[in-house]
Order: sequence, then structure tokens, then C-alpha cells
Amino acid sequence: MGWKSEIIEGVLIAVALYLLIQASLMVTLGVEKSLYVVISGSMEPTYERGDVLVVKRVDVDTIEKGDIIVFDSPYGGIPIVHRVYDIKTEGEERYFVTKGDANPFPDPYYQPHNPGIPEEHVIGEPFIKIPKIGIVQIWLRRLIDVIRCPYPQPV
Repeated sequence: MGWKSEIIEGVLIAVALYLLIQASLMVTLGVEKSLYVVISGSMEPTYERGDVLVVKRVDVDTIEKGDIIVFDSPYGGIPIVHRVYDIKTEGEERYFVTKGDANPFPDPYYQPHNPGIPEEHVIGEPFIKIPKIGIVQIWLRRLIDVIRCPYPQPV
């Protein structure tokens, strides 16, 4: 067996293990996806770029100011992990105003008809942090972006 086939076999085993772990975590933690990589510094020093968070389902009725939640942005894109800064109630709906620990102001995701993150956008809460191992994923995503578009993008 040559070194190429050993590499392919290793990659296949790694992918299979990853899928097995994800499926196991999905069932036990009650969330569709349970592993998230922190890609920004908005929650430093609590969570740093490259930290991997294991997220579990949370009953939105138990969320309080100061809790950290993972939620889908109202504008789409990647999930966000921020601290609950305030909770607003309009009618029977609860909304979470969030803020990154390193950010000077609450998040500006809100529109006049949504005073915060709606309950249905909450994915869960982080309960385990694995420091820095996600930095490889961040590096690989940047590499793929450079390969897709080798010209510098405006910031």
C-alpha cells in the first residue's frame, strides 16, 4: 500500500469519525449542529478566535440577562455567539438583545418590528470550550477563499 492510499484512508477515517461524533452529539444535545468555531474576537476574553464550542439545546424561557447564547442572525449567514444584554417582551414574544463581550455597544441586528433576536432564532448555549483547535478550520477557509478569488477584496 502506497503513501497516497494511506493518506486517503486516513482522511476517510477522519471524516467518518467526525460524522459519527456529530451525529452522537446531535442526538444527545438536542441541536442540529453542536460544534461551532469562534471566528471573530467579539467575545474575547471569554471565547477567542479558533475556540471550538460544544452547544446544547436551551429552553428559551430559562434564558436570563448575562447568559451566552448561540443564534442565527436575522440577516442570515453564520451563527453568532454573544451574551444576552437585555430581554424585551412584546405581546407574547420575547426578544434577546445581545452584545459581544469585546464590543462597546449591543448588536445592531434589530429592525423596528424586531427589538432583538426572536426566540426561534436561538440555537442553544455553549457549555464546553475547546481552546484554539478550530484555528485550522479558519486557516483552511481563508485558503479556500484565496483560491476562489486570488485578488484582494475591499474591507
